[in-house]
Amino acid sequence: MSTSCHMNADLVGITVDQTKFQGLIGYLLYLTTSKPDIMFAICLCARFHSNPKESHFNVAKRILKYLKGTNHCWFIVSLSLSYTLSLLF
Repeated sequence: MSTSCHMNADLVGITVDQTKFQGLIGYLLYLTTSKPDIMFAICLCARFHSNPKESHFNVAKRILKYLKGTNHCWFIVSLSLSYTLSLLF
């Protein structure tokens, strides 16, 4: 994921449903436990959860498209005494 993305408040953009956006961000934050590579992008989107615009919603949907393309690679954490971390391919 690109770290050169610059998101702003988008004061003139079209406002989207706040509950849908917050639900999508919450779902993506839940996925960061097994996909830590999306943490930066999701935290950028979460900054605008109080007043989301269509541009912010499109970025969140783009993260979902990224996840769809990388569904072959997931982290699994075993809660045994050794705390092993394995990578599924």
